[in-house]
Amino acid sequence: MQGEKRKLMIQVAKLYYYGHMTQEEISKMLGISRSKVSRLLLEAEQKNIVRITISDPYFNRQDAADYIKEKFGLAHVIVVPSGNSLSASKTNIAEAATDFVNSIITDHSKIGISWGTTLNTFVNAYKPLRSYPKATVVQLVGGVYNSGLHMDASEVARTLAAKLQSRLSILQLPMFMRNPELKELILKEPETASHFKLFDELDIALVGIGSYNYKESVVYKANYITEDDARQIDRLGLCDICGHQIDSLGNEPIESLRNRLFGISLESLKRTPMVIGMCAGKDRAQSVRSGVNGGYLKALIIDEIAAITLMESEED
Repeated sequence: MQGEKRKLMIQVAKLYYYGHMTQEEISKMLGISRSKVSRLLLEAEQKNIVRITISDPYFNRQDAADYIKEKFGLAHVIVVPSGNSLSASKTNIAEAATDFVNSIITDHSKIGISWGTTLNTFVNAYKPLRSYPKATVVQLVGGVYNSGLHMDASEVARTLAAKLQSRLSILQLPMFMRNPELKELILKEPETASHFKLFDELDIALVGIGSYNYKESVVYKANYITEDDARQIDRLGLCDICGHQIDSLGNEPIESLRNRLFGISLESLKRTPMVIGMCAGKDRAQSVRSGVNGGYLKALIIDEIAAITLMESEED
């Protein structure tokens, strides 16, 4: 069955790219729906059956990085090639992040890390130059655990610490508590207090940059917020950084969410000497601007699509 599907996928790709036929023409020729033709073409790209290369003499990634760096006052910006899929772009970001992290890490570095698919791709691909037994990896936010969604932030931190052969401090708590009063009690526990103290001692923080689309927000998908809260996030145009819902200026207008969050504070994040944001795709421009305007991001590693969208949005 899989072999037949692959043969059809290749046939559709050849008719489309070599034969210059429209999807409607292919649909009629092969007796399949136009939507199926579209899905097969997309899957052909994702499986690298089709590899698209765009020769663009006008777009220079280094020029784009320099422009973004100067425009936003960042210390470092790296723009990587966009892949045939979002996951491929994240792999390219992971490779660039490996080189950058290796260039700044020291024997005693305290490295905070949050969560997200881009960071997960990074830690799985990461290859340190050597071991760092006196360094410490610190989990920046609690995890998300429910029947519909599972984001184990501690696993991301564990993977990075294992590769560095470093110390590890994990936060065995959910990202949000239902009851803010219970959160305050837990913060007084010695183990939790000790972990939170590390947030003000970080040298490096690796953070994902969440979407401004509330329906893609982890806090919404995990049912940590109500539909009314979600609509408020959407109305205010908020985006996610380390679980905090921030506006275009980097402020956090919904106090009730902040009071329930287990993770690094925005103040501690701002004090961290090197905060590296990683993201790919066209939906991250607004989120990047919010993180930069708040003073939370010091460096960016993004793909071409995110860079182009970010630059275009600044020119509007």
